[in-house]
Amino acid sequence: MFLDDDVAQDLNDEPLLINDLETSSINSENDFYSKDDFYFVQITDTHVMHKLFDRGENQNRFKTVIEHIKSFTKKPAFIVITGDLVEWGSGLSGALNFKAFLECLYKKDGQLYTDEDGLIPVYTVPGNHDYRWFGALTNYHRLVDRNHILDGDKYVITHENLTLFFMDSGHDYILRPRGWIHVMGSGLTYWFDVSWLEDELSSCNSPHKIVLMHYPAINWGKYDTFVRNKDIFIQVCEGYDVDLVLAGHTHASRVFDKDKNFYENNMLPFNCSNYPTLYVQTNACKEGCFYRNITISGDDICLNPCEHIII
Repeated sequence: MFLDDDVAQDLNDEPLLINDLETSSINSENDFYSKDDFYFVQITDTHVMHKLFDRGENQNRFKTVIEHIKSFTKKPAFIVITGDLVEWGSGLSGALNFKAFLECLYKKDGQLYTDEDGLIPVYTVPGNHDYRWFGALTNYHRLVDRNHILDGDKYVITHENLTLFFMDSGHDYILRPRGWIHVMGSGLTYWFDVSWLEDELSSCNSPHKIVLMHYPAINWGKYDTFVRNKDIFIQVCEGYDVDLVLAGHTHASRVFDKDKNFYENNMLPFNCSNYPTLYVQTNACKEGCFYRNITISGDDICLNPCEHIII
């Protein structure tokens, strides 16, 4: 396992507020765009329910975001959805929720797309709500993604000069009885998850690397993160120069570094390539039709602010 004394430090220090960044020659999102650049979209926490349970409100929000993205003149290379696809995923009612989620997309040969022509692929990871309430991903695997069951819902996608590593951050983990307000993610196993990530990173030749999961590794305080092997995961990301760790779960837009320094949202967009690994939380589709664009331009990655669609 990669261990570096320089990054093995106390992750519980009080966070600092960062509100002024040196952004090199990048002054705005538009500086990144040229005909050879590409971008992708992160959506998270759609929490779709069948219309029997919420009259289709969350499904309509998800549809609104998908249709909005499809209307862009320059289409994204792909979309990633970082967990909590549905409000709950278990049982017959959970299956209905997943089917309502899939009604917003198209599926061909096991791959999800935004459109029937297959122009914009959609990649997913499960969140803790997708496990609820029976602690299993049976319906997620049966209906959404059966391609990565044996790999523990881990997989790698490479697009041009970018490689993405998708991971499952686990089911609900309750720190103490009656502690639902402090629900955490169960986290990663050492041999099956963290070692897999290190092996994949060590053999990766892409200049840009992004890890995607549902639970954040770093947040204000210790809550709303995942539990097992969090510090080792952070060390691996730092050691292999991962650019971004994209997550959801908190229904908030936040950016931290490994020392829990918080980068204010009014600083975005900025060039992530000038900084160490950044741990990013994106706001929820469920509560405001939010999404986030990430732009790849040569040696640079632009992390853009969350966009909000008013409906």
